[in-house]
Amino acid sequence: MRVSRIYLPINHRALTDTWVIEQPKAHYIRNVLRLKPGHRLQFFTATGRQYNAVIAAVNKHDVVIQEIMACQEEPPNSQLQITIVQGISASDRMDYSIQKAAELGCHQVQPVITEFCSHRIAPHKYSKKQEHWQAVAISACEQSGRADVMLVETIKPLTDVVSDINQGIFLEPTADRFIHDIPKELQQQCHVFIGPEGGFSPTELSQFESRGYCGIKMGSRVLRTETMAPVVLSAMHTLYGDFNPKISRQDKS
Repeated sequence: MRVSRIYLPINHRALTDTWVIEQPKAHYIRNVLRLKPGHRLQFFTATGRQYNAVIAAVNKHDVVIQEIMACQEEPPNSQLQITIVQGISASDRMDYSIQKAAELGCHQVQPVITEFCSHRIAPHKYSKKQEHWQAVAISACEQSGRADVMLVETIKPLTDVVSDINQGIFLEPTADRFIHDIPKELQQQCHVFIGPEGGFSPTELSQFESRGYCGIKMGSRVLRTETMAPVVLSAMHTLYGDFNPKISRQDKS
């Protein structure tokens, strides 16, 4: 029987033998997962640790867990530290990009406003939108077996992010290089810039080039903006990370 997993934003040092899970997670356990007393539950914390527990009681406003024990197996967290800098797209597309990035071990996502963004968000809604995207990421981390949480940063203008990042990769269909051409220093840890539906403007591409960013293309076809994050993450894992058995064996030795 598959054991359900949830994220609890607590410090592992605060855990006791019996723990009370409050709303909204209690609602999720009771009404979505439909777990009952005696069912087993796995959770991971804000400090990246995994635990097994047994549900002792399911109440109207909370859930009580007991028999809390730290998991001995190592969680499948990614060895790559990739930040996706994503030009904001339509809501369902942005949700898809964030969900798949979290499933594929992305470290964090930085949503940015670009010249060609067709989906505009009012500044007073930035915080609410960031909370929604973070919830999407947490749900994907729970489902995929991660014991860490992919962070979704608050919305920023692209120019602000570029000014803070010295090295990066930007995806551009007209670029001359492919992903296996990226410099060695960017293969394990880097920022990957992905444009919205309309791509990056000539001004933005010039900014990338003036900063010395590496422009790459993902084959001969033009991919949708929501497809780019999972494609580039998968390619980087195949070449340099989790999908490469040679690298995985080296890390374990």
